[in-house]
Amino acid sequence: MSRRVHRHIPLRKRQYSSQQLDRSYAPSDAYGLYNKRATERDHEFIEDCYKSMNSLLVFAGLFSAVTAGLVVESYKDLREEPQSRTEQLLEYTILKGSTLPAGGIPARVPFKPSAQAIAANALFFLSLTVSLIAALGAILVKQWTRRVYVGLNAITSSRRRARAHYLRMQGIGDWKLPEIIAMVPMLLHVSLFLFLAGLVVWLCTIHTFIFILILSTAALSLAIYLIAAMIPSFWPDAPFNWPVSASFEALCNVFIDRRLKHRRDSLPLYDKPKRHPNEKILVTHLAQHSSLNHENQDGVGFDGLDLKILFELSTHTESPTQMDAIIDQFRCGMTHESRKGRTSEALDDKTVTTIIHKAAESALSCRVNQNGLFDIRPGIFLERATMTMQFFEVALQVLEFDSEARRVSLMVVSDVANLMMERAMFVGSVDEIALSASVVARAQTKLDKWSHLDRADKVLTALRDLGPRPRNLEYKAEEDLEWTQERVEQYQRSISAYILSLTHLAIHFYARSLNSGGKLTEETSMHTLASEVAATLRAGCFPEEMGRSGANYLSLKSALSALWFNLQGCSPQVTRWMEEVMPSVGWIPRQAADGTHTLEGSKV
Repeated sequence: MSRRVHRHIPLRKRQYSSQQLDRSYAPSDAYGLYNKRATERDHEFIEDCYKSMNSLLVFAGLFSAVTAGLVVESYKDLREEPQSRTEQLLEYTILKGSTLPAGGIPARVPFKPSAQAIAANALFFLSLTVSLIAALGAILVKQWTRRVYVGLNAITSSRRRARAHYLRMQGIGDWKLPEIIAMVPMLLHVSLFLFLAGLVVWLCTIHTFIFILILSTAALSLAIYLIAAMIPSFWPDAPFNWPVSASFEALCNVFIDRRLKHRRDSLPLYDKPKRHPNEKILVTHLAQHSSLNHENQDGVGFDGLDLKILFELSTHTESPTQMDAIIDQFRCGMTHESRKGRTSEALDDKTVTTIIHKAAESALSCRVNQNGLFDIRPGIFLERATMTMQFFEVALQVLEFDSEARRVSLMVVSDVANLMMERAMFVGSVDEIALSASVVARAQTKLDKWSHLDRADKVLTALRDLGPRPRNLEYKAEEDLEWTQERVEQYQRSISAYILSLTHLAIHFYARSLNSGGKLTEETSMHTLASEVAATLRAGCFPEEMGRSGANYLSLKSALSALWFNLQGCSPQVTRWMEEVMPSVGWIPRQAADGTHTLEGSKV
C-alpha cells in the first residue's frame, strides 16, 4: 500500500445540491405489500381449487351413477337366481319322463360363480368405492381451503397478518395440502381405469368382438396416459404435468445420474452468526424515514419468520419501490435485533446474495450520467439510494461474508458505495459522505482491501470542512445555517459510524500486515491518519458556550470502548491508533503490562 497525505482540496461548492435529502420520505410497508400479493395469490388459489373440485364432484357423481347401473346387472353373476332350481327340475322332468324317480327329487347342484364374474364385479365395486372416496375428498378439500383463510382479513396489523398468513401457508406445505389436492383427481383416474378393466373382464365371456373392441380402446387410452405422464421427465417445458409425471421424474432421477429437470431451490435453513457478543452496531444517523415500528404494535421481535416473509416477497417482485420497502424492513429488523442484544439468525448464502444484488440494482437504477459525472435522478431517487446504503451499512455489521458467493456480492456493494461516495463528495453532503464512506470501509475490511486508507484523509477533510469548525472559513457558504445544538448533535451522529468503520479497517490492516510477516512501512502515514481522525472529531465537538462538553459522540464513545475491551493483547500499532483517537471522544485507553485494557475519562 502506498499512501500520501493529501493537502486540503476544497469541494466544488460548499452547499448541498438542489436535491436535498427528504427527511419525511417513508417507503411502502413491506408487510402490506406481502399481504396484497398474498391476497391476490390466495384468491387465485381458492378460485382454482373450487372450480376444479366442483368439476370433479360433477364428474364423480355421473361416473358413480354409470358404475352403479352396471353393477346392478353384473352382481347377478355372483349368486344363484331363485328360479334356477325350478328350471333344474323342469329340465330333469323333460329329459327323464313325467314321473320322478323312487329316490325323490335329485340332489341340488351347488352354485359356484365363475372366476370372470368374481374379477369383473370386484373391479366394478372397487371402482365405485374409489369414485365415492374421490367425491368425499373434494368436499373435504373445499372445507380445508376455506378454513385456512378464515380470520385473516380481521387482523388489522399488517405485520401480524403477514406472520399469521405465512404460518398458515407453512402449515399447508408441511402437511402437503397441495399434494393432497392434486391426488384427489387421481382417485377418479384410478376409478376410471378400474372400471375399464372390469368392463373388459366382464365382456370376455359375453361377446368376443365387443370384448376385443373395448380391450383395444382401453389399452390405447392407457398407453397415451402413460406416455403423457413420462414426457415432462424428458422435456420440462411440456404442459403435461400432474402427480404421475412427478413420480416418473423421481424414478428417472434415481436410475439416471443426471437432472432431467431444473427445480427451484427450497427456502434454505439458517446458520448462526459469528459476531462478538460485546460488539456494538453503529449506523449513520440520517432521517428517521424507516419502516413502521411493528414491534410496538405486535409485541413480537424481528425473527426468522420475518426473514422468510421478506425473502419470499423479494423473489417475486421486480418493482423498485417494493424492493425499497423490503430492503428498509430488512435493515430495521437487523438493526433492532442487534441493538437489543438478541442472537440474530444469519441468512444463508442464497438469501444474502439475492437481497444484496437486488439492493445494488435498486441503487444503480437511481443514477444518471450528466456530462460524464455520476449523479442521482430528480425526485425520490436520492432517498431510495440513501436507504439502500443504510441497508448495506447494517448488513456489513450483522452478517458474515466468509463464503465466495458472499464476497462476490460484497464487491458489488463496494463498487456501488464508491460511486455514491464520489457523488457525495462532489455535492458536499455530510450525511451522504459519511454513509457511503462507512459502507466502503466496512466492505474493504471484509474483502481484505486497503485502498480506502489512501483516500480516508480526503474524506475526513471534507467532513471537517462541512462541520461546525471548517479549516477554511472563507469557504463557508452564505446560506449555511447557524450551528445550533441540535445541528451539532446531528453532525456527530452522522460521522460516528464512519469513524468506527475506519477504525475497524485500520485495525484489520495492522493485523493482516503483521500476520503476513511484513513490516509496517506505512506506520507513519497511519499515525498521521489517526491524527486526522482525532482532529475531525475535535472539530465536531460542542462549543464550550453550549455547555455540553461531556455529551460529545455518545454512541461512538460507547462503541469504541466496547472495541477497546475486545482488543485485549493487541499490537502496539493498534494501541497507538486507539490512544490517538479515543481521547477525542472522552476516553484515555490504558494497557497494563499483562495486556489488560482499561479506560480513563478525559475532558474533550
